[in-house]
Amino acid sequence: MNKALAALAAAGIAATSLIAVAPTASAAGCVTSPIWTGYKAPGTVAYKAASACSDLNLTYADDQTIGNWDAYAGFYKNASGVWTIGSRGYIAIADSSYALDNFVLVSDLTPGRAFSVASASEGGDYVEITH
Repeated sequence: MNKALAALAAAGIAATSLIAVAPTASAAGCVTSPIWTGYKAPGTVAYKAASACSDLNLTYADDQTIGNWDAYAGFYKNASGVWTIGSRGYIAIADSSYALDNFVLVSDLTPGRAFSVASASEGGDYVEITH
């Protein structure tokens, strides 16, 4: 009986280890870019990857000042090279990690297009955009 319980426990630990290491299917093929936000304007510039993800997903936020949240907006350069705010505007987001499709800042951005993120309260916040 004790050997059977030990074998079950070992199998459970092995299965848990495999689950923890395996990437989520929804994130497969996506790229994550670190961004320092601008104040109501684009911050760090990144470029949309040619990946399985067609959207700009905010997957991590860390407001660097007082408070544990800010409102963030995605920006991209349009065909004329002008910075344009995404149609969703500013979205209030608490400091945390988030799954894909939880906070989509810009949808259907073409590969190679320049993008960035702005904060509504102040610039200098750190976010990660998975695209």
